[in-house]
Amino acid sequence: MSHSKHLSEIMSRWQSADIRRREDALSVWDLRLPRLFSRRRRQRREAVATCRRELLTALLASTGPIFLMHKEPPKEYAIPGNWRSAGEASWVVPADFNLDDPVVRHWLFDLGDWRFYSSVGPVAGKWPDVFRCGAAELLAWMSANAVRVLIESFHDDTEWVVAQGTADT
Repeated sequence: MSHSKHLSEIMSRWQSADIRRREDALSVWDLRLPRLFSRRRRQRREAVATCRRELLTALLASTGPIFLMHKEPPKEYAIPGNWRSAGEASWVVPADFNLDDPVVRHWLFDLGDWRFYSSVGPVAGKWPDVFRCGAAELLAWMSANAVRVLIESFHDDTEWVVAQGTADT
């Protein structure tokens, strides 16, 4: 199964009120944790967490470089691995990056405000506000910047945007 098909399969399998396409025919998805008084909140949170985990695992297992942008440098939090700078607040994700490391979990999921992306090289310049722009606008920007996959976390990690460009990985 190609990488694009795998990510699409994950998103389709978990599709719900909390995990949905932004626009019907486009590969931009919004993932939101259910609100405090939502029905079946615990089960819904677990479904979102499992989907997120599958997405990150699939992205990190893909071929080609994976980049991470985070306002907090990995060295400041003693994140294990050989981190190479790829620009301002951007690093190449090391091959041995472990999502299960407690320090990594805190750095990503307690702090939020990060983006993983797959591309032939680091992207410089202005990024769109993925939480506010339209799906077509985001996909056009990704195409223009050779970004194949983007997973971005809001500052409190309650929302994610997952977008797949047209290039297969």
